[in-house]
Amino acid sequence: MALTIEPLPRDGLLRFREIDRSEEITTHYRQVGTQLVASAVNDVVPTFPADGPHSVAALVADWQPVVDAGGVLLGAFDEGRLAGIALLGDEVAADVRQVALLYVSRPHRGRGVASALMDEMERIAREERARALYVSSVPSDSAVGFYLSRGFEPTEPLPKLFVKEPEDIHMVLTLPHEKDAARAS
Repeated sequence: MALTIEPLPRDGLLRFREIDRSEEITTHYRQVGTQLVASAVNDVVPTFPADGPHSVAALVADWQPVVDAGGVLLGAFDEGRLAGIALLGDEVAADVRQVALLYVSRPHRGRGVASALMDEMERIAREERARALYVSSVPSDSAVGFYLSRGFEPTEPLPKLFVKEPEDIHMVLTLPHEKDAARAS
């Protein structure tokens, strides 16, 4: 796989059409304070529907204001085909940037696409002096497991994001900076 990460233009959210978000979920998490409680499930999530709250049009309407406010929209491409899409949002707290969205198309999962997109969001956030990244993740085993594997830890939800996504798992990742690394050695 020849993966490249590139910035997408302001109207790049329309490329959601190219993402197959379908998956089978076997575990859902529920957050109680900073603890995660797992429950076995057997959910089948289809790709984006043509209309309704999880359609491409609804996602564009929800996330375009984040892009317009200065969010960084990224695409991961495998031989020219969109394999994943991510959006690094603005600050949600002092020196904390939001991982607003991260989707990897089904045929490209497990191949490093999400990690490559996250690496780039972390690099940009550090470059812009953010001290942490915040994500409110869907409660599926694949999404929560990915963020935990990256070092994110459950955190007390930010009220403005909890109201918007009360079923999500709210996590934070502290970003080390070069000065911090030099001090530690």
